[in-house]
Amino acid sequence: MKSSRFDRKAAVAATVAVLGALAASGLTAGASAAAAPAPGAYTLVNAGSGLCLEVPGGGASDGVQLAQSACGGASSQTWNLTAVSGGFQLKAAHSGKCAGVRDAGTSAGKAVQQETCSGATSQTWQPTASGSNYRVVNANGGKCLNIKDDSTAAGALVQQNSCDSAASKQWRFVPAGSATPTATPAVTPTVTPTATPTATPTATPTVTPTSTPTGSPGNAAGLVGFATLSGYGRTGTSGGAGGETVTVSTYAQLAAAVADDTPRIVRVSGTITGTGAKMLDVGSNKTVIGVGTNATISGFGFDVNGWGPEEVAWGGDLCSPASKDRFTHTQNVIIRNLTFRNSADDSVNVQCYSHHVWVDHNTFHTSADGSVDVKRGSDLVTVSHNRFVATDKSMLLGHSDSNGAQDRGYLRVTYHHNWFDGSNTRHPRVRFGYAHVFANYVDVEDYFIGLGAGGQVYAESNHVKGAKTITEDFGDTRLTWTGSNFYDPATITRAQDSGKERSDWLRADGSVPPPPYAYSAGSASSAPPAAGAGVAGADRIL
Repeated sequence: MKSSRFDRKAAVAATVAVLGALAASGLTAGASAAAAPAPGAYTLVNAGSGLCLEVPGGGASDGVQLAQSACGGASSQTWNLTAVSGGFQLKAAHSGKCAGVRDAGTSAGKAVQQETCSGATSQTWQPTASGSNYRVVNANGGKCLNIKDDSTAAGALVQQNSCDSAASKQWRFVPAGSATPTATPAVTPTVTPTATPTATPTATPTVTPTSTPTGSPGNAAGLVGFATLSGYGRTGTSGGAGGETVTVSTYAQLAAAVADDTPRIVRVSGTITGTGAKMLDVGSNKTVIGVGTNATISGFGFDVNGWGPEEVAWGGDLCSPASKDRFTHTQNVIIRNLTFRNSADDSVNVQCYSHHVWVDHNTFHTSADGSVDVKRGSDLVTVSHNRFVATDKSMLLGHSDSNGAQDRGYLRVTYHHNWFDGSNTRHPRVRFGYAHVFANYVDVEDYFIGLGAGGQVYAESNHVKGAKTITEDFGDTRLTWTGSNFYDPATITRAQDSGKERSDWLRADGSVPPPPYAYSAGSASSAPPAAGAGVAGADRIL
């Protein structure tokens, strides 16, 4: 699919108005400015890692992305805080150049780099007190100076990201030549926030705020599979746990509630119908869950994807390996207890290096393209307890034989306890990734598992009630098909064809090892699992 990515960014202004009570960054429009350190020379120490902000290599060229490294007092780690209109400039002592946001961007994930000082607002920073530390907020986009992926490693790159209380977004201002951070600000600059949003939503959702603005570590109850594993600076998948709860019933409310990366539980009430866009972007740290038994998404799908319009402007329509480190990857998303109907594209699309995603207890009906597609370097995903009713292209893992450079080493997905109820193909169709396929109930029109370029599949405890063929051979995917799977050759159409060998309808070489996590596959069940939206307990917030 070719994603339309403008809904999420267009909804940001509405997010501020609709969810004004959230104030997740502590920087609500109209608030008085916090005190800041006095002008002078400082070392900036990241509160999460204890490492110092520096220009890598001490170079003087424009465009060098800033990083963190062990504090050593070098001039490339010394920053002259200079007061300007609206805040301060951070000037590198060794080069005299300013810390600024690449391309003056306002989106999360934009690189912070060294560049010739011009007085641009993208080079203006507002230190805002957060306990004994400071958030360093860019005056142009209101985003905070942040270590990419919340890394604590030396050499990790620096970017801007949505402001919250994460330690990687807090800094100590240590006077140059001193080992003691400035505990008490010396002056209060005349800093005012940027423009007050004016978007007025058509309706106001019900908001129940809580006190924790960051994504919780660990895993949601009941989660099994690759989404439970640690990786990319994150421990497990918890969705919006720890955030406020918002109930939405219109497209505008839903778009506003999922637009940012602030932890939030979004409860969908009734049927929400699209307004023309094919896909709606879902930000990080979200649980999107249906209320009761009939919550429905109609006419559009969810795009779990950090590649936004600003990225499109400089990088083209779709992310690539070359752009991997230039934008923020969506992570920690749970989609649960929803019925998807008539999407104009995919129903759920996970792409562009998104990770830690759980798609659970949903019902999928026919869409224009795939039901649950995972591609373009995404990783650590679990797809469980879903029902696919007469869908055509159910689940794609890897979208192209020519995309190995982006997909190899990624695309690890667990598919378990799903009910393929008269669906057609792709359960899943695998290229380059590793699919653990277990305890699914398979009653399909065409093939169960599509074996594509460079993939691996470990299949166990699946019950194949009926299919044209168990495997369809599109390439060199390897398959381990354990003895715990059940099928009756009499219900496999291709097995009845004259002259066909078993390898024509079930090609398995047994070379794929089991996955690296704890689980219980059980035995293949002769009855469908309790799968899909609306089953008992599916609307429980985990």
